[in-house]
Amino acid sequence: MEGRGTPGRGPGRGSGRGPYRGPRDGPPRGRPHSGPPRPPSRSGRRPRPPERSSEERLSRLLAFILRHHPEEVRVTLDAQGYIDLDVLTAAIRGTKGFEEVTRQQIERFVATGPATLRFEITENRIRARYGHTLAQGIAYEPAEPPELLFYGATPQDADTILADGLKPIERQRVHLSADAPGAREVGRRRCANPVVLQIDTVCAQKGGAKFYRGGPAVWLSDEIASQCITRVD
Repeated sequence: MEGRGTPGRGPGRGSGRGPYRGPRDGPPRGRPHSGPPRPPSRSGRRPRPPERSSEERLSRLLAFILRHHPEEVRVTLDAQGYIDLDVLTAAIRGTKGFEEVTRQQIERFVATGPATLRFEITENRIRARYGHTLAQGIAYEPAEPPELLFYGATPQDADTILADGLKPIERQRVHLSADAPGAREVGRRRCANPVVLQIDTVCAQKGGAKFYRGGPAVWLSDEIASQCITRVD
């Protein structure tokens, strides 16, 4: 449902290992192939995976620029992560394989389907709603969250989170789901039977946590204390 939350930065208690790194949030990317190996083609070579659609390629490029590396196409984002749509279109058209992309095509793409959950256009500016790994901090307006939010994790990671809480590491903020089914779907990217954790936002706010709306089904937070987290299943 488009980010990443993790427990504390230090190594696990007595584990001697580095910090836990939580799963990516956001829309599911598909599951890896499981089962018997695919048979080779008649030529003796394994069949190539299907080519990505033009929409999927554009989605990946937008995420790359707006969430992770705007400098790679020589553009900058403002304090809220926005960039002028015409500037972005020109930068995309300067990228090999995207020379024919138009502003109207980007606008149509963002206005329909799953892209509406990941990107937004406001007054001729576009940004990614969440998922940023930029060194530059992205500013959000604090918002009042529902009383409960949810997070999907592997059983092992859930134990660590319940002990140490959630902190952002690779992403700028912890990414939370608006409901348990959404959190479970996110968790399935890491294991077949994820644990769903419930976040008491009233408790978290009393401890100083702030929440931000990342999209219709995604909420962001800077840190969640362990006493505000319980296991749902």
